[in-house]
Amino acid sequence: MPIETLNPEVWKLVGTLNGEWKTNGGKDFGWGTVKTSSQTLTANALLSVYKLMRGNQNLTRDYYLVVGDVYHGIQGSPSTPSSNWVSVGFYANHMKLRLETNSQQARLVTFGPNSTVEQATISFSIGGELSAEYSKEGPKGGASLSANVGVSFTASEVSFAARPATQSIEWQARLPHVGWVSAGVPANPGRPSYAGYIWNAAAIIEVPQGATPNFKGRFEVDFEFNWTRGIRKRSFTPEIDLVYQSLTRTGTSDIEVIPPLPTILETLRSLASSTGRDGKTDTFLAALENSRVIDALGDSNLDQIVIAPTNLAVQTYFDQHPQIALEAVSPANQAWLDSWVAERIISTPPGSVELATLSASVKSMSEGEWYQCADGLLLVTDTYEVASGLRGAVRSGAIRAA
Repeated sequence: MPIETLNPEVWKLVGTLNGEWKTNGGKDFGWGTVKTSSQTLTANALLSVYKLMRGNQNLTRDYYLVVGDVYHGIQGSPSTPSSNWVSVGFYANHMKLRLETNSQQARLVTFGPNSTVEQATISFSIGGELSAEYSKEGPKGGASLSANVGVSFTASEVSFAARPATQSIEWQARLPHVGWVSAGVPANPGRPSYAGYIWNAAAIIEVPQGATPNFKGRFEVDFEFNWTRGIRKRSFTPEIDLVYQSLTRTGTSDIEVIPPLPTILETLRSLASSTGRDGKTDTFLAALENSRVIDALGDSNLDQIVIAPTNLAVQTYFDQHPQIALEAVSPANQAWLDSWVAERIISTPPGSVELATLSASVKSMSEGEWYQCADGLLLVTDTYEVASGLRGAVRSGAIRAA
């Protein structure tokens, strides 16, 4: 097996990144040539996406492995291309694969294969440097498993050029087509060109913890029908978009699509009054929507921790403090409203250490329901007052208030 079996305790399957293309060779060209009407051309990229599983969730980065098969095939080729002196039928000149992510602060960690020249077999491994990131029982547990992934495949007459960038990696596999050494030499393509070829790509990309990886890809194969071994008469060069499908396996055949996380604002609105239940966050949501602080939410350069008191918490506190209630409802007190809301919103850079540390400390200081959102964390609590430890953290400059 070219790609070793992955330990699901270390690498969990979370998605696929696939694309395919198929066509007929077209009308026969003429006397003395290989019949193209009976040829079928195919190109496929079948990649799996795995997430590194870790016991220590205080770390600020998530790691994703993209690995799988990339291949093309030509059915109906002659068993010996040299048997026909006019043409050899369709063959492929090159295969090109590009993987990328547009997630903010994402980074290509490692990849394979690297650039190669005329190797009979290509073998590589990636992920070994992440083994320390995985701890079966968390940071205090001594048991660890390896995140290393090994890959090996044959590469006779095939060479690779790898072009890595910060958030992408592109490979070009150069196949032994007609004239790949020099003009007209050799006159016949190698088997990886005229029959088909499969190889295995692998890359590891890191993103801020909890961020959506947003993978995409493109696969290209250049098919050519050559006449008199030097004149390009017909060609196909499909560019196949690879579609990322996020999934979890609930059984051997069931696939459940994971919807994207809602934003903090969307979650607050879903918890407000609706048919058949009393709202939880109507009062805080109304204050937020009428304050200038709402502009901080949805900023792609920030993650937020929002502490929203329930309707009951606000009503009880205002009943006990009527003067504060008057300030809250006075149209002349916009500054008071902005301050009241801002005290309950904290902004940090996405995936920052401050966010992870503060999330843990606030959870220990405050009781309530926590909601993981696309742009941060939301705590809905029956406590009106913001925890004193949180105020201290804000004033100390450890984090920056919105």
